[in-house]
Amino acid sequence: MSAEITHHPAPLGPDSVAWQVFGDMTFPLGAGHRLLIDVMHPIVAAGVRQYSVFESDPYGRAQRTLELIMGVVYGGEQALATAARLRELHRGFTGREADGTRWSALQPEAFHWVHASIVHGVWVQQRLLGRGWRPGEIEQFYREMCQVGSLYGVRDKDMPADWAAFVDWFDAMIEQRAERNDITDRVLALIAAPTPPPIPVLSTAPVWNRTGRPLIGKVNALVTAGLLDPKIRGMLGIEWTPARQRAFDRLAALSRAVLPRLPRRARMVPPAYTAIRRARG
Repeated sequence: MSAEITHHPAPLGPDSVAWQVFGDMTFPLGAGHRLLIDVMHPIVAAGVRQYSVFESDPYGRAQRTLELIMGVVYGGEQALATAARLRELHRGFTGREADGTRWSALQPEAFHWVHASIVHGVWVQQRLLGRGWRPGEIEQFYREMCQVGSLYGVRDKDMPADWAAFVDWFDAMIEQRAERNDITDRVLALIAAPTPPPIPVLSTAPVWNRTGRPLIGKVNALVTAGLLDPKIRGMLGIEWTPARQRAFDRLAALSRAVLPRLPRRARMVPPAYTAIRRARG
């Protein structure tokens, strides 16, 4: 009797495009944009509505999400174990819609959509806020992210064959499946009026409301809306004026000028920097 052999894709390494661009500081800058795209899918919105703590514990949720996805991209030998943990975490997210229809976070289209929002989001944020894409990089990056998707269980048949096909599929999903809903509105509200961070001097509401919240909320809302495709902004009811476009253009130009020139320690989120440093000895 022969045992079934399961083949897993190899984890990414330091020679990959993803290792160079995925974990830089454009990733946290694009967090609101990616989350909005996520929850435009009705099944993802249902999961967030029932299970997510993005309003009650936004910083904890962001940290846990960052550690998981960076652990899959930069985890090396541990990437498969982290990917399995990520998939298992989603297994328990199930429920029923108001009409009785069952949903699951592992429903193939919805599960792929969460992965796709990361892929598309990194492309957008790197193009507008980062060092940009060099010739041939985006195609290689897409192939690498298909490897990442396979690690945590996105089916090969659900992922388009190449970057051009992916963009066509993504645009069709926005047209046919994505929607404005109560969760997109709540995400936008939180982006514009963030809760106090877990920093002692800022953690009380009166101090936060008079200091960081107005400025950070305004910048967050501007960056998030600026990264969105104009059609998606329209779907979500986001007002976008020529003045806001000019403000975003100035902020994006500053980001493109500064971020790529920072030392790697300051340019990369900690898990990515640690992985690159370890790989290079």
